[in-house]
Amino acid sequence: MKTLEEYILPRENRKFVFFGGKGGVGKSSLAAATAFWLAEKGFKTLLASTDIQKSQNDIFQRDIGSEETQISEVENLWVVNVDPKESIRKHQLEVLRRIESLKDLSSEKISESEVTFLKEYWEKNPVLPCETASYNVFIHYMNNDQYDAVVFDTAPGYHNLEMVNYPWRYVYNLEMAIAAKREVVDLTGKIAELKLLEKLRDESYSAIKKLASDQTIYFVVTHPEMLPVYEVKRIQEGLIPYGIKVKGIFINSVLPEEYCKSGFFFRRRLLQEKYINLVKEEFSDIPIVE
Repeated sequence: MKTLEEYILPRENRKFVFFGGKGGVGKSSLAAATAFWLAEKGFKTLLASTDIQKSQNDIFQRDIGSEETQISEVENLWVVNVDPKESIRKHQLEVLRRIESLKDLSSEKISESEVTFLKEYWEKNPVLPCETASYNVFIHYMNNDQYDAVVFDTAPGYHNLEMVNYPWRYVYNLEMAIAAKREVVDLTGKIAELKLLEKLRDESYSAIKKLASDQTIYFVVTHPEMLPVYEVKRIQEGLIPYGIKVKGIFINSVLPEEYCKSGFFFRRRLLQEKYINLVKEEFSDIPIVE
């Protein structure tokens, strides 16, 4: 069994480290500690938080917005809070840049008027053909080689599974749009939007391949209590269809046995041991840290 260090260190390929789990179990703290540790090891690291609580502001004691902020106290560490409204704006600008690049496709007959029309259309409809551009930040960081490692501090519970699920849904929607657009191209001969959709699809496929590869590490954080432990199982099962395996489980807030000899703390420790043992039995093939 590999150690957690062996999983995390980006020795050969860039690494994408996800921390998931129920709210309030310590995901943000562990994500920050992991990013800090990687940066101290000499790897250029980005900590990207999709949690609306913006806990990284409290951890690093500064206002961190939607722009990547370098942490001056440690070399090689940047932090960003993903803001939905700002990510929509960035997504719009990125799509417009891709539309402009269509002019360089000399092998294709794309007119200036087609490009102009597309730019005007997407300026007014920035998030089409997907429902929201927020998750495109995730795709952006998966395809951007600016950092050696990207640590994702995900939103609680079901939302972190949505983040992983989104590229597949996005690609499906793009494939449907591409199929419909090809029929239109056969009639009109206008191919600019088809080429744009194909570009967006290819970038999403690239992110999907990395998600299901050994470049991606998914850790689940929990407390030794019923609901957080059940959430671990739900997350693990939710990741299976996407080829992602949980590589480690962190059990936080474990009471030290030496201080739990009687009374309330003794009973509390017994209850914690019940769920710690449940985690160890259920996930015997996964490294567990408590």
